[in-house]
Amino acid sequence: MRPELVDGSFKGLPPLLPLTPVGAIGRLGWSLLDDSLPGAVAVLRVDALAHNRAWMRSFLANTGALLAPHAKTTMSPALFALQVQDGAWGLTVATVHQAKVAWDAGFHRLLLANELVTGPELEWVAAALRSDPAGEIVPLVDSLDGVARLAAAMATVGRPVPALVEVGYLGGRAGCRTHADALAVARAVAAAPSLTLRGIEAYEGLVAEPTAEAREARVAAFLDLVCAVAEGCAAEALFPPGVSPLLTAGGTSFPDLVARRFALLNPAFTPLLRSGCYLTGDHGIYAAALDRLHARDPALAALGGLVPALEVWATVLSRPEPGRVILAAGKRDIGIDAGLPVPLRWARPHEGLPAAIAGATVGALNDQHTHLVVPADSPLRVGDRVAFGITHPCTTFDRWSVLLGVDAGWRVVSAFRTYFG
Repeated sequence: MRPELVDGSFKGLPPLLPLTPVGAIGRLGWSLLDDSLPGAVAVLRVDALAHNRAWMRSFLANTGALLAPHAKTTMSPALFALQVQDGAWGLTVATVHQAKVAWDAGFHRLLLANELVTGPELEWVAAALRSDPAGEIVPLVDSLDGVARLAAAMATVGRPVPALVEVGYLGGRAGCRTHADALAVARAVAAAPSLTLRGIEAYEGLVAEPTAEAREARVAAFLDLVCAVAEGCAAEALFPPGVSPLLTAGGTSFPDLVARRFALLNPAFTPLLRSGCYLTGDHGIYAAALDRLHARDPALAALGGLVPALEVWATVLSRPEPGRVILAAGKRDIGIDAGLPVPLRWARPHEGLPAAIAGATVGALNDQHTHLVVPADSPLRVGDRVAFGITHPCTTFDRWSVLLGVDAGWRVVSAFRTYFG
């Protein structure tokens, strides 16, 4: 892995910062409550990260599933390491770029939750596997053409490369649409000398219906198809002997439905979830999904909830009108694909702890500015900081090369480098 060095050219860091190891950032004495940081800063609350890690450990113990957290959420090797410390089976990645970042950082058990097609990407996977006989990269296939391409490229590895058959649904993303198609692809994998059938994969998170109840019913029906494909492969002895086949789905929206349904299958299968956003939680779609999870499963509700860990803090630049505040963060800093940011609290540098922000809403985001609508008597003034909660962490993480870890007193105690490309 390349040395993790940063300087003032990285967004969110003081512009006069000389070249500095990321690991040293937490010793520089910065705080969100003074004037030591620039106008827009992305932070991770380290106490919330610890809480969410403990929650997931309890969830997995309750359901009997394993976890391969999706690395695309954070693309941060330091956060990958925390997840592996928690007992993760490995990491999930979606692209060869993500796989290479994780592999170069020393994480050599990867579920590549996508089809591999191009020559350069197939060549890199084969080369990586040749470089580490104990390493695993497990890609997806959903067609006979895909199996043929993968099998030809993996012939140079020197051992059978595991692959997963992807099952999909009408109108969805990739994946075999029928039981018969999935079995045909599975047979082709099992027959290829350079491949071995490691299990069945699916992704249910994009299933859409007008109501939450209808969506959950359709997810349940889809999981039934996934399980039927797995049972069909087992009945034909397509999985290699002595290996527990993987049965994997489950993002952050429906991990309970996936884990509970997969647990009903033959215990010879290994249920493997792939949630990545549990680590940070959010103030939007995943908070709502957790509420639904609690309503569906009282045993899991007893575990409590996730705590939002990711925030973007922005400085007040202007108060041009009585009811409008302009802040130094925008669409280049906060993802808004699943909703606008939520104003949480505000602080005045050198004047104590943050306070709840009353009556404020986000009216709009420009590239570099947030328009905050406030009561005319709002105390906000130029130089104050406002903390925003976000929804869908993935599309805020990918706007930052460095996020700062802060403790309960809003002191910077660590930093997390990301590698989105």
